[in-house]
Amino acid sequence: MLFVDDYTRMMWIYFIKYKSETFECFKNLKALIENEKDSKFKCLRTDRGGEFTSNEFSEFCNIHGIKREFSAARTPQQNGVVERRNRTVQEMARTMLLATDLQPKFWKEAVGTAVYTLNQTQLRPNCDKTPYELWKGRPASVKYFKIFGSKCYIKINDGSPGKFDSRVDEGIFLGYSPRSKAYKCYNFRLKKIVESIDVKVDEDLPEKEIEEQEDDFLIEEEEPKEEEIDDEEEEEEREPSHTPSKMKYVERYHPEEQIIGDRDEGV
Repeated sequence: MLFVDDYTRMMWIYFIKYKSETFECFKNLKALIENEKDSKFKCLRTDRGGEFTSNEFSEFCNIHGIKREFSAARTPQQNGVVERRNRTVQEMARTMLLATDLQPKFWKEAVGTAVYTLNQTQLRPNCDKTPYELWKGRPASVKYFKIFGSKCYIKINDGSPGKFDSRVDEGIFLGYSPRSKAYKCYNFRLKKIVESIDVKVDEDLPEKEIEEQEDDFLIEEEEPKEEEIDDEEEEEEREPSHTPSKMKYVERYHPEEQIIGDRDEGV
């Protein structure tokens, strides 16, 4: 479930299993926004899905004075801001998964990372500020951003490994934690997604992939073909030609005594 602020274009994403959970997500978002901005939730624009038109949802909005706006049936362009954002997030997440050869089961992490990145990097239309800067009032820091799907090394904090045992686990970088200042990574040893700040992300491409990319841009130079010339043709080329070349001289101006006929009448 994706919510978008109409002015700042700030986005909030909620992952739900059933549409009936939409109402609880909206109540949580309402409390979060009113607490952060110290202002009331005024209007909600949605489509005519059953999760938004339930009696419980409508009664809650009436009690809190929230205006409801519904788009006409089969007219998604009336709610174009959210529809375009939905498509942008979906295409971005799909590209991230395909570019890193990750399994589709990590779609939730890809979508969450896409929303997190767009909020802090994409400029709002007709403005030179990001949604995060418009919402928070300060520019976002992207120094800690990493490439999604990169190989990473996670420090082992559980148990007491031996003196010569490895101190890190290999994993895949999957994004940023929404609850703490940490990275989300898939741990190969534990076979689950973990959150940790002690992570080293290897963003460099392997040498094999670099060589493959370089090969794509190499252009093979064609060697000049050696044409076979008969001996007779070679001898003819070597022998100088004694036939004088016929040159044609044209005299442009003629003396008047050599002109036959009337000069004014032309040729």
